[in-house]
Amino acid sequence: MSIARLAVRSGSEAWRANQLFFVTVFAYGLIALIAAAHWKIVVDIKLYNNNFLFFGSIVTLILVIVTSGRLIIRRPKQPLHALKDLMLASKLPDRLKIGLPVALVLPIFFSIFTSIKGGISKVQPFYADSTLVAIDRALHGGVDAWRFFQPILGFGPSTFLLNVLYNLWFAEVFIVLFCVVFSTRNERLRAQFLVTFVLTWILLGNVLATVFASVGPAFVLPFYGDSTFSPLMDYLRTTDITYPVSALYTQNYLLADAGLDGPRLGSGISAFPSVHVAAATLNAIYLRRYGGVLRWGSVTFLIAIQLGSVHLGWHYAVDGYVSMLATPAIWAAAGWLSRNHRVGAGPVAEIRQSAVSS
Repeated sequence: MSIARLAVRSGSEAWRANQLFFVTVFAYGLIALIAAAHWKIVVDIKLYNNNFLFFGSIVTLILVIVTSGRLIIRRPKQPLHALKDLMLASKLPDRLKIGLPVALVLPIFFSIFTSIKGGISKVQPFYADSTLVAIDRALHGGVDAWRFFQPILGFGPSTFLLNVLYNLWFAEVFIVLFCVVFSTRNERLRAQFLVTFVLTWILLGNVLATVFASVGPAFVLPFYGDSTFSPLMDYLRTTDITYPVSALYTQNYLLADAGLDGPRLGSGISAFPSVHVAAATLNAIYLRRYGGVLRWGSVTFLIAIQLGSVHLGWHYAVDGYVSMLATPAIWAAAGWLSRNHRVGAGPVAEIRQSAVSS
């Protein structure tokens, strides 16, 4: 087979495996750019390029170290031949062929998402915090959610631990994401996860975040002049003297960034609903099928993120509750789409299906 034909065939299989993902991201990008032009929101599609390049380099380095370590332990007589066999056994060519196009699109997606998130106030001025506070109080016996949980969380070590886990959210989310992106075990499940992932960020992090524009407990004072959550922020600042609470510094960064025009890494203030909780929920849904540590570890992590989002002043509890209800619904919709779409119906998939049938 010629190189040209091989490239066309590989591209065709990559398209079939990722079609739902690409169509979803393309449609979102088109709508987002039209909305950005209408509301004069600055969009930087290269915002996360360097970050993803760095992350990809780290992952590649780890892969090289692990592979080299396995070869050193085995000490094969023909190292290059053994390396080739190892790559084929792990289906590395298939993983790269299917996953690399997605990995290249993801930084563009996140760049557009952050740009739109940073421009929410241009579309809809922040207004919903008082309503969310009232709902939170109704759900927690007439008190703010952070006060409801304070008797069990209001200790320096607990606050520090929740802050550490909240920061580890980025690692947990993107490690699972990249594992799925380069997975070839179950193409339909992979498609369901990827579509759910982007729809969660789009529908919850952009659409609902704009419809119910809110800033969250940490920002009600600077945005509204409302001191309702000053006791919580005072507690966090006092705790920070002994146990570092990095959330405070991130919140200060976001507040300073809110006065500037144009997107920056991680910029944009938005409370309802919680994308942090939504992404942790999606991972818990996906990892439950693996049982054991992965299943219960992901559930425990989800609970920690929900509690941390409230305790650290990022969110109202209802922000997370809605995300935990909405994410399974999006997962079910994405599952329906993947079942009714011929995911991975290319030559490779057909050969595999024939082998299974026989």
